Amino acid sequence: MNQSFYGSINITKLLEELKSKHSGFYKGSDGKVYANVQVWLNETKDKYGNVMSIKINPSKENKDTQSPFYLGNCKKSDGPKPVGDNDINDVNLDDIDPLPHQQKQNASEAASSSGFNEPVNDLPF
Repeated sequence: MNQSFYGSINITKLLEELKSKHSGFYKGSDGKVYANVQVWLNETKDKYGNVMSIKINPSKENKDTQSPFYLGNCKKSDGPKPVGDNDINDVNLDDIDPLPHQQKQNASEAASSSGFNEPVNDLPF
């Protein structure tokens, strides 16, 4: 049975961690920026009714020096929730700088990896 969830993520925290060069972000071979996320379903609801949590984990190489950070929570959906003007008024997409492209070393190394690229160490922020 398919289930749908809705919630929110902290865009401000996401951008702050991206600019701080958190290793949970990487630039794919397609030139787009990705985040290594962990999502889990909680056994009980929190005080706000959330049943799902989202966090970004550091890369394997940085798990001892960087902490994961919580990004948001979700509730079970009764139906789609549209985005309104108030949801995006404070977001300035012009402040987001693109990350430099990170090249993979070779296809066999990429295939043998855990599915995540290495962190970008040359962010322009």
